[in-house]
Amino acid sequence: MSEVKKVEISEGVWVEVLSERRNETLKRLELDVLVHHELKSTPSRTSLREALAKAYSKPVDTVYIKYIKGEYGVGLSRAHVHIYDTHDVAVKVEPTYILARHGEAEKKQAKSKK
Repeated sequence: MSEVKKVEISEGVWVEVLSERRNETLKRLELDVLVHHELKSTPSRTSLREALAKAYSKPVDTVYIKYIKGEYGVGLSRAHVHIYDTHDVAVKVEPTYILARHGEAEKKQAKSKK
């Protein structure tokens, strides 16, 4: 990736995409991003998820934030994000604890009982 992708979340808060990898086996795009939030709190998973979904023209329910790690006193956080082709693939692949962080653990439990 030669050009750095920049995604605006809110005023003074933006995301710099450090790397993009396509994982065809799991039907997803894997992103490593750097969140710039100088003099502001770390953005929520929801706001980060919505901004990346809009930037990549995908539904919000296909975007999953694996982690956000803040750096003390710097105003920068690193995050790892998975953007799936469809929501159904995401529910099958993502671990239950990640689905729970995004409010979707019940769906996986219900599907596994069938």
